[in-house]
Order: sequence, then C-alpha cells, then structure tokens
Amino acid sequence: MIMNPKGKGQDSFQTPDFFYKQLDNIFNFTLDSACNTNNCKCRKGFYIDKNKDGLKESWQNERVFCNPPFSNKAEWIKKADFEVQNNNCPVVVMILPSLCMDTQAWHDYIENKYHYEILRGRISFVDPETNKPKSGNNCGTVIVYFKKKIKAVA
Repeated sequence: MIMNPKGKGQDSFQTPDFFYKQLDNIFNFTLDSACNTNNCKCRKGFYIDKNKDGLKESWQNERVFCNPPFSNKAEWIKKADFEVQNNNCPVVVMILPSLCMDTQAWHDYIENKYHYEILRGRISFVDPETNKPKSGNNCGTVIVYFKKKIKAVA
C-alpha cells in the first residue's frame, strides 16, 4: 500500500489491474474478499464498505484474492490461514507490504507454513481519487500463497 506523509498506510489504495491479472491467470479467482464497491476484482466480492464483511463471511469453495486493508492486516492473515487449514477454500493469494514480515501475525500464521514471494521493486498502487497509479510506495510487496502443502503418496 502507499504510505501517506504521516507514515500511516492507506486502506483505499487499489491493486493495479495488470498485477491482479497476472495472478488471476494462474489461480482463476472467484472471490475478492477485501474489496469495496469501487475496486472489486472478481465477479464476487465481500465489500468492506457494505454489509458483507470478508472477515465474518465464509470463503467456502472460493479461490480467494485478498489485498487487505493496511490498517488491519493481522486479522486478514489469521482469516486466510483459518479458511485454508479448515478446508473451506483451496487457496488464498494475499498481497502484503514487506513490513508485515516482522509482525506476530506473520510468525504465527505464515512463516514456515506457506510459500511467499518478495517482489523486486515497488508496486505503484492505484489512487482511488485519480484512478491512476501513485508512485512513492515506501515498502516492498510480498505475495503469500495460503495453500495446504501437497503430500506425496507412495
């Protein structure tokens, strides 16, 4: 997410379409679990600004894309882990700032459990007021793949 001058993340900045499409081509998402009415990336969305709260709704049988609100990342990380570990959904792909890698939620729910990629460079997330990419992202991006490990059968 883009940081504002006071150092706080912006919850409303959106995932660039090109970035989402690269992931969607691989995972064929069915649910955007943390969108608002202006930035849903999938046919189905749980809208943060309406009554359907992605933290409270089941992600049952969905292939989930999640760019969680900057201000509440830990709850979304915990939710993704819960949904995958309880076989509610096969995969959740979450975009997080690399700053998250030093948090308790990262250590409790991601590290040594799921695959993740640290992207090179900085993503310019889309400013909802201008609908244009905003440069100045002051942290890197990590993509976390919440998916149970496949066990080989002999």
